[in-house]
Amino acid sequence: MIAKVFKQYSYVSITVSALLLCLISYNYSNLTATWLSFQTKSLNFLLILAILTITIRAIGRVFKFVRIGARSNYYMLMYPLIVLSFPVESLDLRLLLCPALFFSGWSFFREYVEKRNTITSNQSMILLFDSILLISISSILFIEHLFLLLFLLIGLAFSKKSINSKELGVFIIIPILLFFTTYTIFLVFDVDALFFSSILSLKKLSFSNQFNLSFIYYNPALLYVFFLFMCSLLLLFRKKSSYDIQTLDYDGLFYFGTLLSVIAFVNPLSGIELHYLSLPLTYYTHHLLLWKKSLSFANFIFISLIISVLLFTFVLN
Repeated sequence: MIAKVFKQYSYVSITVSALLLCLISYNYSNLTATWLSFQTKSLNFLLILAILTITIRAIGRVFKFVRIGARSNYYMLMYPLIVLSFPVESLDLRLLLCPALFFSGWSFFREYVEKRNTITSNQSMILLFDSILLISISSILFIEHLFLLLFLLIGLAFSKKSINSKELGVFIIIPILLFFTTYTIFLVFDVDALFFSSILSLKKLSFSNQFNLSFIYYNPALLYVFFLFMCSLLLLFRKKSSYDIQTLDYDGLFYFGTLLSVIAFVNPLSGIELHYLSLPLTYYTHHLLLWKKSLSFANFIFISLIISVLLFTFVLN
């Protein structure tokens, strides 16, 4: 029943997904905010909901341009359930907005890689420009986000079509122009203190800290999500797809492993950092739901995940 509803894009699937995003937004709006926030919870709720909506739309674009989204819209339920499994204790809107910007940029990048041989040079460069711009905007909040552009460069470097000087120039010029322009403007209006932060100092991230993944196995709902993720990887390596899509899939795994390793050195962990992992967790677990194209199997995964989230996030928490 659940899989059948979310197999197609419908009013029911949209409504259920929206209600779950509202639930997440409500929970987050009641948490202690450590960065810019409104005095009223209703405005914070709407702001959080808007960011989550941007994120899920970006995830939808990723599926659209890897030729999976046409078969199902399971991500509309999978993404909220995965986010509900995150043990979030405090809210920093930057750690919601930055992943949303990166995922949006990644979705444009995947479209660029998928279509660059079938569209004009100007159209493909616009897609690449959009992807780099969105990720560069996130660096206004956290400077270290400039390093996320490396995942795009890796995807291009190992794709069938070698990277050219024009593409490399876009990677260099856009971040530099955006960074210095916005810094000058914010300095004039004396709001630079709110931006250009370092996530290393903010999150007390140090590689001298003990490597700690206890946040996974101490939270059964999240542990079950990671179990599904690991199972999906076994299917991913057996999946037949184009060279460029496989390259981006492996690039995404590299992103996941890198970010998970970085998060493991954060002490203390607020839980909101796990939003950086929400796209890869949703994307790769989605492959498991499509295994054998069985609605019964997809229903089993959804029901077990719903029970896990309800039991360990709301009832026993």
